[in-house]
Amino acid sequence: MPDIVVDYELLNQVAQKASSLKEQVKQARESNQNYTTEQVGGGGVSYAIQAYYEVWKGSFKRSEEKLEQLHNLYEGVARGWADWDFRLAGEAGKQEASLAADLYRTQKEIWDDWQEAVAKGYVDPNDPHAPKPPGERESQWTTTDGHGNTTTTTYEYGPDGKPTKITTTITTSSGLTSTDTTNYHPDGTYDSTATDVYGNVTTTTGNSQTTESGDHKNTKDTFTSTTKTPDGKQSTTTGTTTSDYNSTTGHRDSTTTYTTTGPDDDGKEQTVHGTTTSSLDVNGHEVIETIEVHEDGSGTRTVETDGRKEEWTSDHADQNSGWVTKEDD
Repeated sequence: MPDIVVDYELLNQVAQKASSLKEQVKQARESNQNYTTEQVGGGGVSYAIQAYYEVWKGSFKRSEEKLEQLHNLYEGVARGWADWDFRLAGEAGKQEASLAADLYRTQKEIWDDWQEAVAKGYVDPNDPHAPKPPGERESQWTTTDGHGNTTTTTYEYGPDGKPTKITTTITTSSGLTSTDTTNYHPDGTYDSTATDVYGNVTTTTGNSQTTESGDHKNTKDTFTSTTKTPDGKQSTTTGTTTSDYNSTTGHRDSTTTYTTTGPDDDGKEQTVHGTTTSSLDVNGHEVIETIEVHEDGSGTRTVETDGRKEEWTSDHADQNSGWVTKEDD
């Protein structure tokens, strides 16, 4: 299957221009159409202007409707692709920052152990194979595509070197934006607030506990999220994530199981059960698979590999069988 490249920035710009043109047409249709001879002169000009608007007002109105449809279409497609891309970029930013923070802590522990060994006279401080100091801790990661579109992730740390706050902000030159702020507390609890490109606001509370064994760091995270749409609809998701991070290889595997209750596109209440598995290596290569199952057993399967997305549907998703590629269903 060929790769798909979508310029959602261009789509969003077209949507904005269509909306602007619609307002211009509307303004022309609703403007003053009764002019006096003093304003436009004699010779039937005033009557001609009124006749023009009378004949074309229906076309003006239809043009407004078409431009509104064009705006909605392009904006919907642009926001849909941007939302998916932003979620990937946001998670990638968090993962990159998290990996860097873990790597810094590991390097600092090695350096501190070496310094202690030097102080006790156990090792030669001039050993050419001595570890290097970790340097300054990074607290901000920013990526840009050179066209005014940026992703910025910032970290704040506590005295123990662990993160206390992570903020990810994504903006584009045409005004699409999303933001996510998470606060981490000493007892393992956390809370976050995220706003996506549609204006949906998601608040999350959870508890994350980590245990370490050798090179492996295992984390169990239980969470509850509530999402509110701009028109007042609300859905709730509860779930659990387990992850394993290898500090030697930089590899991270995780599995999330969750249940979401809330209205579907038609406003009908529904319950969806989902499972997401992900694998990320130190080079940033990532594979994410998500399977969601509806109450009737049907569902969807999505696989994202380094930003490339493939989708399937099935009437027997609860049995993990019968998958058909989405474009063929």
